[in-house]
Amino acid sequence: MVIPLSNRFLMRGSPVVNPPLRSVISVQPLPYQVLPKTESLPDDGETWHEGPLNTESRLAARLTWKAFEADINQRIENEMMWVPLRVLSGDGQVVSGVLYDLKVLAGTSNCSRYEVNAYTIQERNCVHFNGPKRAIFNIMITERSSTWNPFVPDWERIYSKLDREVSDNDDL
Repeated sequence: MVIPLSNRFLMRGSPVVNPPLRSVISVQPLPYQVLPKTESLPDDGETWHEGPLNTESRLAARLTWKAFEADINQRIENEMMWVPLRVLSGDGQVVSGVLYDLKVLAGTSNCSRYEVNAYTIQERNCVHFNGPKRAIFNIMITERSSTWNPFVPDWERIYSKLDREVSDNDDL
């Protein structure tokens, strides 16, 4: 019996049962992808939600991008803007409107705040790469719609806080 082991050598004779070879491959961590744009996610018709949020939903993406456009990137002190990478958890509570509490993993992008308006960060396709910082943000968003009370106009309030910076070895 002839079994090719490589393109140079052939083994002849009865097959020998060897333990499986374990190849050592250094696996580089995959770069984090930026959270998809709100328009690219399928519309599930959900405009508000009470209880735990689906972190992959369009509502979670809309709330997260709103926080980064209207609050976080307006208050940054360094040059590069933050982009959301993943919604870690979320919860909605009906108060006088809906209060959302989100935990979001974010990273600095390749977009400078001197060149890009914070409200157009989704359209500019800013990307995150492994070198810059990553952090977890706690975000609270309160939304009130005129459908709740026709005499009160639509409004929102966004509060965000940098919870902690994340290194490559941290568990999320």
